[in-house]
Amino acid sequence: MSTGSEVFKQPEPENSGPTGRSQRRFPRFSVSLPGRFMRSDKLDYPCQLIDISVESAAMTTPVPLRVGEHLIVYLTRLGGLEGSVVRLFPGSFAMAISGTQRKRDKLAVQLPRLAAETEIPDGEVRTYPRVSANDSALLVLEDGSSFVCPLHDLSMSGAAIVTPERPPLGSQVMLDKRPATVVRHHERGIAVKFHERFITAEFGSSLRPQSRR
Repeated sequence: MSTGSEVFKQPEPENSGPTGRSQRRFPRFSVSLPGRFMRSDKLDYPCQLIDISVESAAMTTPVPLRVGEHLIVYLTRLGGLEGSVVRLFPGSFAMAISGTQRKRDKLAVQLPRLAAETEIPDGEVRTYPRVSANDSALLVLEDGSSFVCPLHDLSMSGAAIVTPERPPLGSQVMLDKRPATVVRHHERGIAVKFHERFITAEFGSSLRPQSRR
């Protein structure tokens, strides 16, 4: 019987999409850092880093921006960056980073270290471990479309999903009937952060047959 949900199998690495080659040249790291940015009006505004590579960064902000705007961004623990807005998403934006080769080389050294330190908050390292997952889960996008997707890994606070779908960063989705926000795109899919933590053993309920009474 059809469920109306499309099942996606894990794609082969060489078929990871048109940006796969670029992503391998410039690894993208999920790093959550608070910051401020300055526009041409010389005022500063709040932002929060979502992910970053040596050539671009994605951030959330409550401030409406325009594609092409030049920004000067200061991020805690990372310092200053300059660049231009290249894409807009609900509540967030992507910025192409400009700078000298020396600045890029410095970022290439800083980013892996920061990612290793901030991938899991200090207080959650033992409490909410991330484990590999061999299961699948139902992913529902904002437009109501749904897909059964393999899980790459899972913790009480988030999950990485294997899917060709790339909803915009900041999108609200449902994964296994749990509200979540898309926080990162990776080579084989997306990563989401759950709105509420839960027991990982309970995961997968959306795909289990319901008992009949």
